[in-house]
Amino acid sequence: MRFLPLKLNLNVRLILIFIACLAAATVTFFLTVFYFTPLEDYRKQEKVNNQVEKVLADWKASLEAGNVSLSDSKGIEEALGTVKDQREEWGFLVTEAEGDVTYRTGKLYSEDLPKLLEQKLRNDYSSGRDEKQAPFISTVMFQEGLGYVVIEAPSRLKAINPTTYNQQLLLAFSLAVVVFLVLFVLFMRPVTRYIEQIEAGIGRIVDHDWTYEIPVKGRDELSSLAANINWMTDQLRLRFERERELEQSKSELITNLSHDLRTPLTSIIGYLQLAKDQKSPGDKGYVDTTYRLSLKLKGLMDELFEYTKLTHHQVELQTDRVDFAALLHQLVGEYTPILEGKGLHVEMDVPEEPVLVTVDIEKMIRVFDNLLSNVEKYSLEGTINLRMRVEGDRVLTSLSNPSDPVNPEELHRLFDQFYRLDEARSTKIAGSGLGLAIAKRIVELHDGEIWAESGEGELTVWVALPVEG
Repeated sequence: MRFLPLKLNLNVRLILIFIACLAAATVTFFLTVFYFTPLEDYRKQEKVNNQVEKVLADWKASLEAGNVSLSDSKGIEEALGTVKDQREEWGFLVTEAEGDVTYRTGKLYSEDLPKLLEQKLRNDYSSGRDEKQAPFISTVMFQEGLGYVVIEAPSRLKAINPTTYNQQLLLAFSLAVVVFLVLFVLFMRPVTRYIEQIEAGIGRIVDHDWTYEIPVKGRDELSSLAANINWMTDQLRLRFERERELEQSKSELITNLSHDLRTPLTSIIGYLQLAKDQKSPGDKGYVDTTYRLSLKLKGLMDELFEYTKLTHHQVELQTDRVDFAALLHQLVGEYTPILEGKGLHVEMDVPEEPVLVTVDIEKMIRVFDNLLSNVEKYSLEGTINLRMRVEGDRVLTSLSNPSDPVNPEELHRLFDQFYRLDEARSTKIAGSGLGLAIAKRIVELHDGEIWAESGEGELTVWVALPVEG
């Protein structure tokens, strides 16, 4: 089963999306609020305020230093200096402690000292003029005693209406919500579309489209789900193909078995019918032929029974640790007289030192017995070579015999049940067509491989088995 490395947890991804959308919505909210709040006016007004306060402080210092009288308008103006002419938009006011005005000039909104003090304390002032006036007030020690000097300068700040302010907040909040929802939908769209794609893919798989693969995107739970669904689909497809091959194999088995059993059985029945009708009483040739056909039929049934047992999923091997090189020397030694009797010379290239493998000895002997039997039946005259070598964690054994060229398709089917090369010759040579199929099944039960190669006038069968270190 496939699993993707470096996964980004889907929950973390959703949290990051939520945080990003929330941050964007928050920025939108404050930008909207600031858009309706004249920050630049605040900065400009702050600069004006600093200038006014400086002028007010200088005016106060000049008045107290010159010990000016409340009634001395000329002294008051001299202390004020050129500011009055330079700042025509400003208003200047001097009052006694009781609020009586002794000097005034410029643009003044009010001469009511108590009202000006109240407005200054509350920072709440308005004007009937186009521009509002902000009062700046300071106490001054005159000759007569305590008095007040006032400067009124234009204010660029607009009074904020509570209803308008609430509406602006509501608008900013609404825009923030819209931004959050739009971004959340955009960020989540790839996730939802991928989920929809997985759902559509599952629908196709349910409809037995087992060749379809869901695209694996990203490295999160959804990509792992898609990968596992693809793995499951592959397993279903392989299982379906195996079942289809098994069904086809069963059909071929029944067809081939019927044909191979019918031929000797028909002959046996014919000879027995002749004996029954006493048309050839005492003919020893008929009896020998019937006996030979009966043995052939029994051999075929025995091989079929063995193949059926080996293809059963619960077959168990009785394994032992054995010197495979010595086993091959023994087997070839037993077959050498038979092969030489057919004009076949045997050459071996097998190590003398032990090569230990763990096998079911009886079944492995059957493998090479079947291979050597095939060589004895079908090989052309010449030299047979048996070689063995150890490569890494497996031992390779090859058995080569002189042969006509075999095309790749026939090589691929060589280990199929009931398949026999050269049909014209195989009808004259005893055999069930199950020998190589049995050998293949035994090798596979040992976690090994068996295959055939053809070239340069010979046929080579390779057997690969795991070897012990």
